[in-house]
Amino acid sequence: MKASVPQKHILRRFFSSDAISTFQKFLAGWPYDADNNVRVAFGADGREVILVRLRMGLEQYELNDRPDGRRVKGEKSAFAFHAARIHAGKTAAAADHSSLGAEDCAELGDECLLYHQRLTLFARLKDWERVERDAARNLRVLDFVIRHARYEADRERFAHWRTEIVRIHAAARAMILLEQCQFHDALKIAGDTPGLTQLLANAQPDCGKLVAALRDCLREGLTSRLPPRTGDESVFQRQNDFWTIRHRGQTTWLKSTRGLHCLAFLLRHPGREFHVNELLASLRGASAAAPANVLGDGPRPGGNQLAVAGLYGGCPRLDAQAKAEYKQRLNELRQELNEAEQFNDLDRAAKVQEEMNAIAQQLASAMGLGGRDRKTSSEAERARCAVTKRIKQSIQKISEANPDLGRHLAVSVKTGYFCSYTPQPERPVAWNFNGASPGCAGL
Repeated sequence: MKASVPQKHILRRFFSSDAISTFQKFLAGWPYDADNNVRVAFGADGREVILVRLRMGLEQYELNDRPDGRRVKGEKSAFAFHAARIHAGKTAAAADHSSLGAEDCAELGDECLLYHQRLTLFARLKDWERVERDAARNLRVLDFVIRHARYEADRERFAHWRTEIVRIHAAARAMILLEQCQFHDALKIAGDTPGLTQLLANAQPDCGKLVAALRDCLREGLTSRLPPRTGDESVFQRQNDFWTIRHRGQTTWLKSTRGLHCLAFLLRHPGREFHVNELLASLRGASAAAPANVLGDGPRPGGNQLAVAGLYGGCPRLDAQAKAEYKQRLNELRQELNEAEQFNDLDRAAKVQEEMNAIAQQLASAMGLGGRDRKTSSEAERARCAVTKRIKQSIQKISEANPDLGRHLAVSVKTGYFCSYTPQPERPVAWNFNGASPGCAGL
């Protein structure tokens, strides 16, 4: 009989036709009850297994080793396979085989979820020794990934989950000690575990309160899951005057700006380089199709020309450091000119005056009335300066709201005369721009 399974991360086990009648009789004697649907029993082959009664059938888990009973590439688990592979890679000094890529981490994460699911069943059965065993096993896997993962995003994802598994492991260990009437040892383990101290604040004089606090901790921890993979759908979508940006389960809303539009254009075309003039052309097209001020940083009447021209603001011919150095040199030259005139050194005075005139011309061409900066004369340079500034400002705003996405964009987006979004090829991110099926970008 087939196991009927709604859960996403549980691998089903199917039984032979010879066992169907046996399980039909078993089901007939075990009516479905959501509050009493887990037990240890003898399976079709006579071995002890965990059985979960579902509305339309049974789900089976192994008591030991991998919960679904499968072997992975000749080993008893994915963890065993990758541990052996990395050990062999280090022995052979093979860099490609001594780290965990994105898909390796995903495989280990899925296997951890299998063990975590079985762990929750053991907790319902109050089998604290096996809860502790499976939690300890998952901690070894998490530490293994954190130590060997090739990408920081994977290390962070597993480190986030590790905190909850540590609490589950400590709580299960404390429950074992309580069953052995070792109250003070149980209290010490729980008190030494980060995150449990507050729950146990009022439990010290009372064993019953300690048990209740530990069960609360287990109940909370067992609902935790490994955070979503970076391959899950992310959103970069404009809605009227705002952009909705979602990445790794965190959603941010930012006021629409030209920099965000340019950034979205690059995300739509991963791995391709675009001249800044192409980005400006895309901005003109979006401005023509968008409602008033959608692309602007504020009210900017006057159509496409003003919308694009606004990008050029703040792109001086000379930056602040260059102007400061020029002014300092002018002061030095004035002192030299005074000395030359005092000693009647006409040749030296003429050379100093010539250099002063050249610097004055540079400053005059770079600054207008009131000391305002003039725009650079090169249109390509103006575009480069403007687009770079706006994109970096947008990434900074995203970083303030979502540091993880900000770090990703900071290393994946290149600006200059040619701009591109070139993320790590092993880490695909599904970007959804219009609420339709997402496009794929390598991350």
